[in-house]
Amino acid sequence: MTAERMPEALPLITDVRTAGPVARVTMLSGDAGYVVTRFEEAQQVLTDPAFSRAQTIRPDTPENLPRKHVGAANTLFNMDPPEHTRLRRVVSKAFTRGRVQAMREGIQTVVDGLLDRMVETGPPVDLVEALCAPLPITEICHLLGVPYEDRAAFRGWTEAIMSVSGVPFEEVKRARMALYGYLGGLVAAKRERPGDDLLSALLVLRDQEDRITESELVGLGLTLLIAGHETTMNQLGNSMHALLSRPGLYASLNRDPGLVLSAVEELLRLCPSVGVTTPRLATRDVRVGDVLIPAGSMVAVSLVAANRDPAVFTDPETMDLARSDNRHMTFGHGPHFCLGVHLARSELQVALSSLVRRFPDLRLAVDPGTVQWRTSALVRGPAELPVTW
Repeated sequence: MTAERMPEALPLITDVRTAGPVARVTMLSGDAGYVVTRFEEAQQVLTDPAFSRAQTIRPDTPENLPRKHVGAANTLFNMDPPEHTRLRRVVSKAFTRGRVQAMREGIQTVVDGLLDRMVETGPPVDLVEALCAPLPITEICHLLGVPYEDRAAFRGWTEAIMSVSGVPFEEVKRARMALYGYLGGLVAAKRERPGDDLLSALLVLRDQEDRITESELVGLGLTLLIAGHETTMNQLGNSMHALLSRPGLYASLNRDPGLVLSAVEELLRLCPSVGVTTPRLATRDVRVGDVLIPAGSMVAVSLVAANRDPAVFTDPETMDLARSDNRHMTFGHGPHFCLGVHLARSELQVALSSLVRRFPDLRLAVDPGTVQWRTSALVRGPAELPVTW
């Protein structure tokens, strides 16, 4: 069996999809806004310059939680073209497919070491702490040149920054300032003693070509550090929960390890760690589908719903690990398409193929329905995932 019917990822998906491609909703802040649920309309919102990320962090913009917790004007996350285009082009020169491909052997080494430790510890283990969390943290540390011994500190800071509830806003601000201060000090240290890492490569562009400001460089480090481990950690946890909750799917990968590449994409489609994009602000009246969205409105895209659009995906509610035509939007679309897509895919592919090879009888150690989920963060994933073999 390589396919199985999936339940709705979130009850909200059913509610908004029945309202049409564009639904009027209440944002987390309590403000009225719109959520787009269909693939074509989602692409429009994510590419049309009328929908601005930069405008959402203006002081006079209505309060919204994503702005409070992630907002910083000097990050790619909150820039619009042409500033976003300029900065992304600079980063792309250093953050290349070749650099990530060269890391793949290192990713395999890290995964092998983590799985060796699982064997030594013996079952049961929490897969989140054993693999899902340490793998992306180790790799983003290596990529950026961040000392691995500092991982506990920045993991705490990023978890506070990504929180949408349960963490007082003053604590979020302190965490963000602490992370900015840490990265500023790291950049200064790398100017004195550069290494073979991304921050050092960006410093060359900063100092020799003057194509990026010091503030932008630190902001880039913050963006990559947060996105580089939070999303992948939760995506791997989501993927393994989905597979182990349906043992027939995991067993199909044992029988045919060649399915891993397409399985990773299908798991990204149906179990994304980021289900809804942060809002954009409509800078003018824009018609999306049959709905005229007024200027000044906040608009978000439901990636979960767009990934289940029957106009694009055959039998969209079925997880088909052999699905070949998989144009999911989990990495986004348009100017803000995920910069770390190659690294994320490599980590997911290596982790899944290694688990299947080393632990062919891996299974959940608890009932799937009792798994606790992180519900206070901008990303969704299991808080812990007890497994045995």
